Amino acid sequence: MSENRTAQETESVSKGSVLLLIDHRRNRRLLADWLTSEYEVVLPENGLNVSFDLCIVDEASFSRHRDGLERKKQAALPTFLPYLLVTSTTSPARTPEVWQGVDEAITTPIEKAVLQARLDGLLERRRLSVEIEREKEQSEERFRTLFQTAPDPVFVLDADGRIEAVNDAFCRVSGLTRSTVLGERLESIDAFPNDSLDRLAADMRGQGRNPDPSPYSVTYMTPDGETRYAEINTTLMRFDEEIPEIIGIIRDVTEHKRRKQELQRQNERLDEFASMLAHELRNPLGIAQGYLRVAEMEDSEDAFDEVRGALDRMERMINEMLDLARKPDALNDKEITKFYDIVENAWSRIAPPEATLVLENVEGEISADIDRLSQVFENLFRNAIEHVSRDVTVHVKRISNGVCIVDDGSGIDPDERDLVFKSGYTTDNGTGLGLSIVQQIVEAHGWEIEVYEGGTGGSRFEITGIDFE
Repeated sequence: MSENRTAQETESVSKGSVLLLIDHRRNRRLLADWLTSEYEVVLPENGLNVSFDLCIVDEASFSRHRDGLERKKQAALPTFLPYLLVTSTTSPARTPEVWQGVDEAITTPIEKAVLQARLDGLLERRRLSVEIEREKEQSEERFRTLFQTAPDPVFVLDADGRIEAVNDAFCRVSGLTRSTVLGERLESIDAFPNDSLDRLAADMRGQGRNPDPSPYSVTYMTPDGETRYAEINTTLMRFDEEIPEIIGIIRDVTEHKRRKQELQRQNERLDEFASMLAHELRNPLGIAQGYLRVAEMEDSEDAFDEVRGALDRMERMINEMLDLARKPDALNDKEITKFYDIVENAWSRIAPPEATLVLENVEGEISADIDRLSQVFENLFRNAIEHVSRDVTVHVKRISNGVCIVDDGSGIDPDERDLVFKSGYTTDNGTGLGLSIVQQIVEAHGWEIEVYEGGTGGSRFEITGIDFE
């Protein structure tokens, strides 16, 4: 019973209402007068079609109303509705059959204090049963509210693995109505891939309907077609020993999984960065140290040039490795800018005076992370200059669904075209990182890059999927 009940309400229930089914009119009136000061007395003008907390019944009335009294007691379950039989010591009503229908009996004559004690005892049991049932109903209502309003999808399975109940979040996440899923097996719900719940279903069948207590990792499909990841925690509930139920909570872990994957990629990138830095820098560092000794002993300008070249290569290698460690696939805000300006500015920063840039149909604007896209063209231009010569000619032109960058060198061997974008792959003294960074930036924009043979034998890089405005 709620603590908010008033004292008056509590007093009313503790005293209770007493129905008098006494066949003898005078005895009924005397008993009513006797009880009125302590209880609410109900007289049977309308038979048993009244509300009461306790019934005092004599033998004649009990025989006449037996069926109705039994129905009334059954209807009151699970609360206790007591019947007090008034009888005599020689009454034939004192039989096992009669005792099945009443809770206590008193033998006349009886003192008022004794009768009141018996009534108070029965009414207290009645009050406690009503209070317990009310608390149970309140608990069930709270549970239903928590179940329906829980932010995570929740389901209840019967012993055969069929859905007995789902909450609002389950319907919202799956895009299905209750009528659609109730009675279905969880693994047959369209929102879950066919093999996503195999382990849960197998555990239910193989462990006596007791699933693994550890979380089940599953995938599911949202109503808009997005694939997400979740964990299902299950608990076996035995409200009824004969009919166990399984309650499952689906916890979305998509963002956690993505963060974990991103952390793994970062760790791999850092491992790659560290190993490359240690491995690749040793060669130019050794060259610089060796020629520096020669330059110091012989004052050779050629030796100094070799040292400068080695140091320049180390600087570029460090810069590119830093670019790799800073996640080239992570973009800043995109801006609308002229495509021509991006290409021209990148060329001006990279190309030597001997090199030639030819632009064809590069008008129009593009939405991109300008700094990252500039890095793409800088790396592609540098790649052409290093692998062809300082007087290389590079053509940049728009194609139907993107742009191509073509040089006039000897091209890339067909067997190596699938390798050029791999981090660390190089055919000369390069870092092997430039084209890997290019691919990551291009794909981060939602585009694609491929390498082919140019029309005159050089290399042709195509970036497709670009929308020009």
